[in-house]
Amino acid sequence: MTELKKGDKINLTSGGYVTIDKELGRGGQGIVYLVDLNDEKKALKWYLNAPNDKFYKNLEHNIMSGAPSAAFLWPEYLTKKEKGSYGYVMKLRPHNYFEFGNFLLAKKSFCSYTAMLAAAMKICNGFMMLHRCGYSYQDLNDGNFFIDPDTGDVLICDNDNVMPQGEKSGIMGKARYMAPEIVAGGVPDKYSDRFSLSVILFMLFYANHPFEGAKVVACPCMTETFEKKFYGTETVFIYDPADKSNLPVRGIHQNVIRRWPTFPSKLRETFIQEFSQEKLKHPDTRMIESLWEKLLAGIRDTLVCCPYCDEETFIEESSKCMDCGKEIDTTQRLKIGPRSIMLTKGTKVYIDNDNIPDAEIVVHPNDASKFLLRNLSQNNWTVETPSGKIKVVEPNDIMPVNLGIKITFSNTHKGEFIQETNN
Repeated sequence: MTELKKGDKINLTSGGYVTIDKELGRGGQGIVYLVDLNDEKKALKWYLNAPNDKFYKNLEHNIMSGAPSAAFLWPEYLTKKEKGSYGYVMKLRPHNYFEFGNFLLAKKSFCSYTAMLAAAMKICNGFMMLHRCGYSYQDLNDGNFFIDPDTGDVLICDNDNVMPQGEKSGIMGKARYMAPEIVAGGVPDKYSDRFSLSVILFMLFYANHPFEGAKVVACPCMTETFEKKFYGTETVFIYDPADKSNLPVRGIHQNVIRRWPTFPSKLRETFIQEFSQEKLKHPDTRMIESLWEKLLAGIRDTLVCCPYCDEETFIEESSKCMDCGKEIDTTQRLKIGPRSIMLTKGTKVYIDNDNIPDAEIVVHPNDASKFLLRNLSQNNWTVETPSGKIKVVEPNDIMPVNLGIKITFSNTHKGEFIQETNN
């Protein structure tokens, strides 16, 4: 393959061309260049060794079909075969998005637990949409994500390996992220994607690999044989309650040791189940993306802002702040269906369980002991007081948080202010 240089023009199958500006980076498959397309800056991935015709035709099909969701930096244009290879054009990554690997190495960190949970939910939603479109990703690993640390927004890249369900791209992927059945030589599918998704989510929350504990530390050299053993035939979750042979090692796996008790028990229990020997042997029983989203939304409902230190803290067995240790009053709640959302200063309410807050709690300007609920949505709310009076709360308006007030947020979502005892 001939490497491209500034000023080179590469023709597109749809007509027109891109002009090479400079190299942005390179990896095992190819080089990414900054290019100009009709006075708009784009990115061109140019393959080091041109994949076969089947790969080329699959890229063409994916471009014609379009991205499953806005989360994907999806191929937009295909180049003609020239200069000994070919490539595809996609949108540029914005400067405020950083590689997932930077978060694992602590070069970047999320500004809040809210942002971390938003990133996890965005990743789950992206792969749910991908699978609904009949695709499997095949090469899911830590290099596939760019994340905004302030908002948790995610962009999924390297989508050229995406294939129709049941077909194989020819790219094997990284053993550390591959399902055991794929390490053993199986064909990637949505079930193996779901295993890789669980690995990515675990690493996002705990900043350690779920199968790299004492056994891997004791390995003298990570050869292909050991890879097949640790990630395939003898995979053991580091917190497997039935097998303590691969526990995290103090001084080496400090991230997961410190973070494991921090997040709510529902998250820990889910990872224990997903990485159990039973699930490893039965891929079709792995947790689907929509259930991951539902779980994470529920965990977000346990997250409040401490009124004493202003830090976020999860409220589960105890109502004490994880940071300052003070007891938090969580008796004021907003009941929406089965959800009981704790209300403290700064609490964001996500009525639709997506990543866009619909309301927030603010302190009454004349009485710090009272709360107000601000409408952050684009919809009018209908409010009914205990005495039967009806009021409309328009976008950006506020309303009192008083026991017994009922709110109609939409045709499908209704809420009521209630009071419960502290945990």
